[in-house]
Amino acid sequence: MIDRRQGRINRTILIPLIKTMEIIEPSSHIAICRDPDDDKFLECAKDSYDIYIVSGDKDLLVIEKYENIQIVTAKDFCEKYLPD
Repeated sequence: MIDRRQGRINRTILIPLIKTMEIIEPSSHIAICRDPDDDKFLECAKDSYDIYIVSGDKDLLVIEKYENIQIVTAKDFCEKYLPD
């Protein structure tokens, strides 16, 4: 069950995601974010062939899409892809 209050999500929803995570050392060099510290998230997503970056960071969200990577809020991702 998703707790729709700002910044809250039931941890049991995250367990399957956490079990499949792996650490990626990016090799790409991207410089498109208005906050250069956020470019590392795009680099990592690109090098791991991700299709989503889920973030609340406005500097990433304003990009909306980079190559085939959609940048969405946690709320939008949960509403679209997780069962109620």
